[in-house]
Amino acid sequence: MRKNKYILLLTITLAVIALILLLNNSKSTIKADFAVDDLSSVTKIFMSDKNNNKVTIKRLDEGKWQVNDKYPARLDGMKTLLETISGLQVKEPVTIAGRNTIIKWLAAKSVKVEIYQTVYRIDLFNKIKLFPNEKCTKVYYVGDETQDNQGTFMLLEGSDEPFVVYVPGFRGYLSPRYSALETDWRKRVIFELKIGAIKSVKIEYSSTPESSFEISRYDKDFEIKLLSSNTIMNGFDTSKVVEYMNSFSNIGFEAFLNDLKKSDIDSITAHKPMAILTVIDIAGKTTTLKAYLKLAAFGTVDEITNKPITIDRDRFYGMINDDKDFVLLQYFIFTPVLQPSSYFRINVDKKSKV
Repeated sequence: MRKNKYILLLTITLAVIALILLLNNSKSTIKADFAVDDLSSVTKIFMSDKNNNKVTIKRLDEGKWQVNDKYPARLDGMKTLLETISGLQVKEPVTIAGRNTIIKWLAAKSVKVEIYQTVYRIDLFNKIKLFPNEKCTKVYYVGDETQDNQGTFMLLEGSDEPFVVYVPGFRGYLSPRYSALETDWRKRVIFELKIGAIKSVKIEYSSTPESSFEISRYDKDFEIKLLSSNTIMNGFDTSKVVEYMNSFSNIGFEAFLNDLKKSDIDSITAHKPMAILTVIDIAGKTTTLKAYLKLAAFGTVDEITNKPITIDRDRFYGMINDDKDFVLLQYFIFTPVLQPSSYFRINVDKKSKV
């Protein structure tokens, strides 16, 4: 009798241990199915949505990524995306009652995510790794947010079990981090040159041609040509020139506007640019910005004079990348380089503007 009690007790104990191990294993497997543990092994991320937008982001080397084999990727955006794919955790499975509805939603409106990593055909105890190759290791679908906006519906490929997924410590939903739009991932920088890498800078003003100029660098010396008279400026402030040339180390724009109607873009660019800024580096690469005025919103008035304002004082438009991209820019960012030729003359008031 006592022997039977021991057997029964042992059986119950083993059953409880087995159940705990099973639940823990199931829980960890669910988390691992979505999350990527080793970010250093990620080589490529592909995303596509139901509107036929597709983007492939590839790792070039440590800290550098490329969008669709053409453009540098935004490092801040990549940092957020990598933190997301490594931090994903399951909050809860979708209820049985809502499962079919969520699956239909995911089928109609979701972003497909494929994650590629470097794996090894031979991996002995994570010590000896031989024959590396790229492999798609994760495929899942990212849907809309939950009703409380604190989770995101996701589904693993090949599964019929959707989950509510979140990142611990982040309050909100994750779908905006999985954009399949190319422009959402492209680096928003126009000029990124150190002074030593610049050969010349030319700026042409349409309304004040006498302010147009070109700065050329010859070793450590500079020359300023006044474009309206085709003459060389004498007696300029070298420190201002150096400061001006250093301004091109990091100048970006606010947003892409390529999705505007072509007729709207054509209407804006049909006018003369207010300025054309051309920078040539020492390798001979030319980068050009054509700047266009932006109209102020209807009804905008000056806060001091209460008079109507017709031209936006904060932002303007630009054409970059050989007129392939239409963008929105801020005067605050560009003020250091939107200077008149008179700015460089000795004893000229620093507040002088075009």
